[in-house]
Amino acid sequence: MKHKFFDRSNEQACRIIFAGAIAIAVASIYLVYRRRKYRKKDFVSTSPFYEDGHPMERYIFSLTNDNQPIQAMVEQGGDCYAVHLDGKYAGSLWQDEENSLQWIAQDEALKPFVSDIGKKLSNVYSRDGFSAILMGTYPEVVATDWKSSETLEVIVEQETDLEIFATFLKDEVMNLVSFDDHLDLIVKKAHDAYFVIITVN
Repeated sequence: MKHKFFDRSNEQACRIIFAGAIAIAVASIYLVYRRRKYRKKDFVSTSPFYEDGHPMERYIFSLTNDNQPIQAMVEQGGDCYAVHLDGKYAGSLWQDEENSLQWIAQDEALKPFVSDIGKKLSNVYSRDGFSAILMGTYPEVVATDWKSSETLEVIVEQETDLEIFATFLKDEVMNLVSFDDHLDLIVKKAHDAYFVIITVN
């Protein structure tokens, strides 16, 4: 008597397994492609920033004016810093080598903020100033919030793939760090309970 190796039920099960394997393979290829495309487009091209082929460091600070919050974006180009206040160019500032390295600005719109910006720039490479570096380096970061002296909450755009961004940040964050203090980054989206913790030092 000749035996069939598979009956109909086994054939159907094999087809389902085979189809599932193909689906998993296609999904894996897509995720790898998406990760490479996302990483190349959204990270490598924006960190660091470039102007005329030269690297430019960018920092984003929070200031106040008449008790109203103002976002200051400060870009370093050589010995000068270009400053945008709430998205509008306000002027440039620099340190006067002949006057005890005091911060100087000639633009009237910028003069009221020179002292505060100068203090923040002087502190930018410490743990306390690290949020300005994160926001200036990654456009995906829309806000930061200190939960404690050692814990910084990092809020990213809703459209950002959190897993990919967190993985990339974990690999690259030490290239941005100039301090030895311990810091925990809580990376998440606004109004979302899910988060990823990245430990620095």
